[in-house]
Amino acid sequence: MAKKLYKSLIAGGPEAWKEEKDEVLLAASTEYPDIFSVLVDRYQAAFLRFAGRILNSKEEAEDIVQDAFLKIYRHADQLQSGPNSKFKSWAYKVVFNTALTKYRTLKKRAGEMTYLDTFLYETLGSKEFQENLDAEIMVKEILAKMPEDFRELLEMHYLKGLSYEEISKQKDITIPALKMRLFRAREVFRDASGEAS
Repeated sequence: MAKKLYKSLIAGGPEAWKEEKDEVLLAASTEYPDIFSVLVDRYQAAFLRFAGRILNSKEEAEDIVQDAFLKIYRHADQLQSGPNSKFKSWAYKVVFNTALTKYRTLKKRAGEMTYLDTFLYETLGSKEFQENLDAEIMVKEILAKMPEDFRELLEMHYLKGLSYEEISKQKDITIPALKMRLFRAREVFRDASGEAS
């Protein structure tokens, strides 16, 4: 059955591949490696941004993403099949773990490993954090689809931790107006998150 699906996928060519689900593409790429390029095209930019935030280095992030794609391809069978198995979450975890390992290696090599670094590494690598990673990915996807002004306000207040005073100065609006815009932004976010689940 799977071989028939893969053959029909191959017959459809690269344009048909772009329409297929990630999980199907990953499974098919074990038989037909060219199909994996669609996943690379879909996720490379997002993975580079994600790894770059961990390592603060574009060059290191590029290496990490390349290594992560290699691991994803080699270990495609580790993505469990089933209704709750999502390529995206699993792939982000691979990128995350690869980036954290590199971060730790760089810090050790530079002699900069501190107790705080060790604590952060162990915390970020914990199962609880890994589970929360799925939620973070969903939040970022929802924010990316929101109107720019609402997205910026939510990011400034909730992700960057800026106070009402700081945001009102940067945006040149009064605090009451800011609170109203944040209220509306939260409503838009809630509506969008209801659609995403």
